[in-house]
Amino acid sequence: LEAENKTIGVVTGVQGMRWYDVVFTGQSAHTGATPMHLRKDALLGAARLTLDLEAIAKANGPQAVASIGTLEVKPSSRNVVPGEIVLSVDIRHPDDTVIDAMEVELKRCVTAAAASWGLGATVSTFWDSPAVRFHPDLIACVRQAAARHGYATRDCVSGAGHDAAYVARVAPATMLFVPCAGGISHNEAESVTQADCAAGAQVLLDAVLAFDDTLAG
Repeated sequence: LEAENKTIGVVTGVQGMRWYDVVFTGQSAHTGATPMHLRKDALLGAARLTLDLEAIAKANGPQAVASIGTLEVKPSSRNVVPGEIVLSVDIRHPDDTVIDAMEVELKRCVTAAAASWGLGATVSTFWDSPAVRFHPDLIACVRQAAARHGYATRDCVSGAGHDAAYVARVAPATMLFVPCAGGISHNEAESVTQADCAAGAQVLLDAVLAFDDTLAG
């Protein structure tokens, strides 16, 4: 929004999100006493997967994202070759079929990384939140309210999960966004101008009243 100088983000839905736990199992060994060719370093598998995951996301278009958020090294000693790595993978895309394809690639890359260093490996799904499409009538109310006040808009799919994604399962729902400095959100450094907050609040109010009129009429 900030980069395109748009005041209101018209949120059409929330992207699908899928989290995984990945475990690479090798053999703990003393760093000084174990030759390189005899090692089964579990961290090497995780390092390979980190690069592979970036490639998976980039290969599935600009809306695909993926990251490794946690990494636990066992036994976590300065002079011991890691015998086990437990890590988390987060994959997101507005289309669940793309997430399915990314999952296939993730599992293939885990298997390949493990095979390269003689490691064991497992992949398990920790959490799965399907993509959400917001109510078209509510989306139209937001878009019309923004136009009424002359605010430039941009359609957006929320990259983060929000309460509205759960509300949408039982009732009509949508959201709107306003610009954050540097595009940073969900962060302590998030910064929004008073003017943009006022614009967002006005559009929200008008959208709610407009939708209420459709129900009353």
